[in-house]
Amino acid sequence: MNPEKRATEQFLEQKVKPTAVFAASDEMAIGVIHEIQDRGMKVPDDLEVISNENTRLAQMVRPRLTSIVEPMYDIGAVAMRLLTKLMNNEKVDNDTVILPYRIEYRESTKNSK
Repeated sequence: MNPEKRATEQFLEQKVKPTAVFAASDEMAIGVIHEIQDRGMKVPDDLEVISNENTRLAQMVRPRLTSIVEPMYDIGAVAMRLLTKLMNNEKVDNDTVILPYRIEYRESTKNSK
């Protein structure tokens, strides 16, 4: 049994019924969607699903997957700047960096636009 199936089964067997699932990756979220559908349930009517990668897979599954879009280029650029400063023994003024993100709403959540 694949891990998404097992985790979804355990999640759905809770006394307090969940209303949504947040998956760490699009691949995991698709596994969750398939298990929900295999049980005769509907996404997002019975359970909403959101993921964290926004890969091409998010648009290939049905319903299309709501996903968090991270600024991957900016993450790499900031990390490289910090690494360069550390390698050059330069002072790093702020070791916490917060970058903007957005949610790409699709049909796996009730908030789809």
